Amino acid sequence: MKTANEITPTNFFHPGIALHEEISFRGLTKKEVAEQMGISPTVLSEIFSGKRNITAITAIKLEEVLGINALYFLSMQMRYDYYSLKKAQRKITKTALKKAA
Repeated sequence: MKTANEITPTNFFHPGIALHEEISFRGLTKKEVAEQMGISPTVLSEIFSGKRNITAITAIKLEEVLGINALYFLSMQMRYDYYSLKKAQRKITKTALKKAA
């Protein structure tokens, strides 16, 4: 039986996906939001695609523009980072076990 520390959700996603959905739901454009945040639309696109993480300063800017608590985005980013690392760690362990066998 697996312990809680061994269980990783099979469906976790980068917070940029949720951010993109929120902005689309509100009928806002990437350009509008990026301008209000003081960042380039390219940076926002990179967040949407998961190529760039949501930092504390980005989360605060999102809070100012969208009215969503910065801790919401930061906790999503932290969970994504954690589960991504756990998944990678498990993959490395499995590979090492196969080589040892």
